[in-house]
Amino acid sequence: MFTKEDLRAYFDQLQRLEDQMYETYRNMHDQISHPKYKRVLAQLMRDEKDHSEMIEALKAHFAE
Repeated sequence: MFTKEDLRAYFDQLQRLEDQMYETYRNMHDQISHPKYKRVLAQLMRDEKDHSEMIEALKAHFAE
């Protein structure tokens, strides 16, 4: 069985990964000029932000 601390640590780890991927996509986005690829990377950045927000909500839920 997972403790609350285990879940918090797991969600913290997931959030760090989402934040790292956001930064990876942002760096790539900033370095390329092809419009189609920039749009794809911008969407991936939005997805990572959404994922991070979902994880934040889960963390708040389990903090109760």
